[in-house]
Amino acid sequence: MHPVIFQFGSFKLPAYGLLVACGYLAAIFWVMRRANGSGFKKEDLSDLIFYSVLAGMAGAKLFYAVTYWGSLGPDFTSRLFFLLRTFQYGFVFYGGLLFGGAAFFLAARRRKLNALKAADFFAPPLALGHAFGRIGCFLAGCCHGRPSDSFFAVTFTDPACETDPALLGVPLYPTQLMEAAGNLLIFSILVMVARRKFKPGAVLALYSALYSAQRFLIEFLRGDDRGALFFGASPAQLISLAVLAGSAALFFRLKANHEKN
Repeated sequence: MHPVIFQFGSFKLPAYGLLVACGYLAAIFWVMRRANGSGFKKEDLSDLIFYSVLAGMAGAKLFYAVTYWGSLGPDFTSRLFFLLRTFQYGFVFYGGLLFGGAAFFLAARRRKLNALKAADFFAPPLALGHAFGRIGCFLAGCCHGRPSDSFFAVTFTDPACETDPALLGVPLYPTQLMEAAGNLLIFSILVMVARRKFKPGAVLALYSALYSAQRFLIEFLRGDDRGALFFGASPAQLISLAVLAGSAALFFRLKANHEKN
């Protein structure tokens, strides 16, 4: 598609990096616009954003390195150099979610905040920001689908994009746009649910369940290299099952606590 938005001399503005930045800004804007009615101070929210974004980026890069380590170069030095110089792409969402989530809860605990209530507040903008990121994936040509003869298939032709060279010019499932649309739908659902009074953690559990289920299904349509398969399942599908199980456990815990009260 359009892996580079524009180029001026040796400077390139990558589409993926731009859309990810737009996603971060959209999520932060959403949080700050609603900060006054959230029950949290803006400085507390800024602290949570800062640490979760830093840890999230590190985790996303680490998971990318673990998943594709053998294909990054012939030796350790070249692979490490590749990781350090490729910050316009090369991130794994689940790595960012797990590391960013851990940093989020640690920062919330340090600030003496209700971590589950804070996570409920941040869940909708997380889905919103991720939608922007998947559009960036589409423009960059990464995270693409497998060959398809459906009417909504898309074709990548730019050799500079991240699509498998063997699949350039071949109609593929637009898995990036499918996930972007799914994330926008999840965002809309979470916004509506968050308006109602639920126990802290309910919105987080709903987000985790909806996204993990969506990701598990879309993975069947992916055609890019996603690391080693385990019994036919990709690493992302295995993580999705674990996240789905965790969200179910949280739902049952909240339900049990509600019945006790």
